[in-house]
Amino acid sequence: MKPNAVVIHVGRGAVIDEAALYEALKAGRICGASIDVWYSYPPASGDPVAPSQFPFHELPNIMMTPHASGRTGGTWDRRYKDVARNIDAFARGESLINVVRG
Repeated sequence: MKPNAVVIHVGRGAVIDEAALYEALKAGRICGASIDVWYSYPPASGDPVAPSQFPFHELPNIMMTPHASGRTGGTWDRRYKDVARNIDAFARGESLINVVRG
């Protein structure tokens, strides 16, 4: 990758080699990364677990979210407004928005 590359990773952790990504970021071989994935998921017992075996969180060139980047305050606000609009439209006998037909 070019030195000015930024990795954006929103899939499953194992898609990108964890050690290689950490080393590339740490060494500055790539500019940065934004990851919304965990390499280690909490076990069924609920015991806390670090998201990676590497301290990504100590690097200055990474942004990490807890596999929830799609759940922002803005997203929830828009979703609630759409639901309210659909309830109002349904009560008035009007067409609904965002209808998925199977």
